[in-house]
Amino acid sequence: MGIFKLTIAEDEIEKKSQDYQNLQAILGAMLIAVTLTLASGFWYLLVPHDINWNASQSIMVLHLVVGLCALLLLIAFFFLHQKDKKLVWWQFLLPWTIKHKDSDNQQHWHQRLLGALLTWLFIAIFATGIAIALPALFFQLDMVWLHGYYRQQWLNFAHQWFSVALVPIFFIHMLWQVRKH
Repeated sequence: MGIFKLTIAEDEIEKKSQDYQNLQAILGAMLIAVTLTLASGFWYLLVPHDINWNASQSIMVLHLVVGLCALLLLIAFFFLHQKDKKLVWWQFLLPWTIKHKDSDNQQHWHQRLLGALLTWLFIAIFATGIAIALPALFFQLDMVWLHGYYRQQWLNFAHQWFSVALVPIFFIHMLWQVRKH
């Protein structure tokens, strides 16, 4: 992670703290998990399934497993990141409560708003992904339950487009950390 210097820590003492090191470790793992999840999801979406059905299903299993890992890492990162930013957790769920203070840095305020948008996108992606996976999970438990054709199509559409929207916002949010104040 040293290449991007993804931090807003100002001094060297803060960068050497154990909390900061934990946050950076979880950030690195989360970035890898999100990248693998996006890559496997876009692979499954864009590569025709009839080329190799078994490979297609293996990619889907990889997508599900790494997606669940990304969800767990995101939850841990979210609470550590909130502690670091000294904001209450519900401000990311209710972004209109994030007030812009005149004394506050303009970039930090925009970062908070982008972070809130990312939080909502991640919640939407994980919620739709879990909803899409529920029929397969129920099938593994010897129960049959299906969404219905149109609901499944809507969930797939929402999951895919939330993921497409996530990519540029995620990059902007992360690379803005490099920008000097």
